[in-house]
Amino acid sequence: MIDQALILAAGHGSRLRDHVPVAHKALVQIAGEPLLVRTCRLLEQSGLREVVVVTGHCGADVRAALKGASGLGIGLRFVENAQWKLANGISVLAATELLAEKFLLLMADHLFDPAMIAALCSVSLSPGEVVLAVDRKLDAIYDMDDATKVQLAGERVAAIGKELADFNAIDTGLFACSTALVAHLSAVEARCGDCSLTDGMRAVIEQGRLRAWDIGAAWWQDVDTPGALAHGMRLLREHGG
Repeated sequence: MIDQALILAAGHGSRLRDHVPVAHKALVQIAGEPLLVRTCRLLEQSGLREVVVVTGHCGADVRAALKGASGLGIGLRFVENAQWKLANGISVLAATELLAEKFLLLMADHLFDPAMIAALCSVSLSPGEVVLAVDRKLDAIYDMDDATKVQLAGERVAAIGKELADFNAIDTGLFACSTALVAHLSAVEARCGDCSLTDGMRAVIEQGRLRAWDIGAAWWQDVDTPGALAHGMRLLREHGG
């Protein structure tokens, strides 16, 4: 059972921030409370003991929203990513010293079906493996151009990237990870001075250790843009969130 989550909340959110009355896109109101608070409640309800939140842009606002959330009992730890303008893999590296051997990895600006989080907490991880929650419902994707595409070969991920022309699933932004991911990201950062999660996942793919978990009928939505936020709210209403 995985009992720790890492949430990446350092980014700028430039495509949404001018359209919402909050400083950070993860603090947009969802059913009466900030999106990031909702996600932490789901993690708590799934039995996790701790959430590590990596902040950067408007970090003080993010910390204040979580610390001030009524009835939120899960353990919270915060890491400041001073290089938050770089790619998102740097945020994972910023949290290295706080990470357990196994952890969930989530994006702060995503809405998730509670069933997805609960199921991935219980997934089994082999040494050095990463499990990516993927969506095969291609006709249900809101903005395919912006989506990170995945090519599956059986239960393994063969390729990943927004630019993929040949794909059969979509990356949902939810992962079950081992600390092997940190080692891969560190190696990329040492070579290039920067690293994205996609860079890290490609390194895991090279070792044949990126496994796909199909979310089935579950739903999710990245809320990067006003249109995506509106679509996410519709999904939440339709599914009784």
